[in-house]
Amino acid sequence: MAQDLEEKRAWVGLNLLPSLTPRRRGLLLDRFGGPKEAWEALGRGPLPELFGAAAPQIWAERQKADPEEELRKAARAGAHILTLEDEGYPEPLREIADPPPVLYVLGEWREEDRLAVGIVGTRRATSYGRLVAKKLAQELAERGVTVVSGLAPGIDTAAHEGALLAGRTLAVLGTGLGKPYPAGSERLLRRIAEQGAVLSEFPWDMEGAQWTFPRRNRLIAGLSLLVVVVEAPERSGALITADYALEQGKEVLAVPGPITSEASAGTHRLLKEGAKPVTCVEDILEELGMLPLGPRRATREPELSPEAAKVYSLLSLEPLTLEEIVVRTGLPHGQASQILVELVLSGLVEELPGRRFVRKPR
Repeated sequence: MAQDLEEKRAWVGLNLLPSLTPRRRGLLLDRFGGPKEAWEALGRGPLPELFGAAAPQIWAERQKADPEEELRKAARAGAHILTLEDEGYPEPLREIADPPPVLYVLGEWREEDRLAVGIVGTRRATSYGRLVAKKLAQELAERGVTVVSGLAPGIDTAAHEGALLAGRTLAVLGTGLGKPYPAGSERLLRRIAEQGAVLSEFPWDMEGAQWTFPRRNRLIAGLSLLVVVVEAPERSGALITADYALEQGKEVLAVPGPITSEASAGTHRLLKEGAKPVTCVEDILEELGMLPLGPRRATREPELSPEAAKVYSLLSLEPLTLEEIVVRTGLPHGQASQILVELVLSGLVEELPGRRFVRKPR
């Protein structure tokens, strides 16, 4: 599909008007027939017959909007802006109930990204949740599955980092690309753009608001064939993503957690309501119809001394303190400490705050 530049400018301009809600935009397009005609009509004056009391505000926003500058901002950052009329617009998003008419993209959505799984969860993730999200994402990416998430701290970030170890990932923002959340995530954002894409439907410099993050969750669900919730308390944006997935006719899977963990209260509710439990990547692959498993990237078994092997075999995704490791292995305190330092330096073990240790997913 081809689109002339004037029509693209019009779409971008309409998207810059915060008071032009999807319902009002629909009324405007129905009245004037297309984005160029609608954009020009808005410039001639308020339309109280369409927008009622909101008409003066929409007209004032139209006077300030500069779609040319918006296109320049994206171009300077190496991003591009797609509309529903453009080639390269992610096909799965055309199929959802409310596709974004404008999409800012840093990186590239590819046809292979149709095979995608959403991994979402709480920002206040436990070490268990982060490790599970990273492990599942890496193992999915090793099988050629694109991992979709929202760049937020906690489960989202862990999922992106796991996928980056082996393949592609897509991040959908609840802000404009020029104001990514959280602050300081620019380095991760660039890595994602190199091995996938960062996407947003919001204007370039738009900051996040209470409504923007729930709204972006419909795009995470829309880009995914199914959604996996790793950790979610009773009130969590991840559960909104799960609801969107169900509305779109997609399966929701959930990772069981400790029954005492508030971080897993929402995921346990999903399981009670019929979500498929995930205890390993095969549970997800089975739902995708990808079993029996194909070849997986080979990993080298670590070459360890008997004492180091004893410590390494003890560790799992559940963190242990140095004292607990000493008690369980019977090794002297100093020797156990030295072994842990060597395992951390070799990349086999991760040290968490409080001198707690977990095995890194491989």
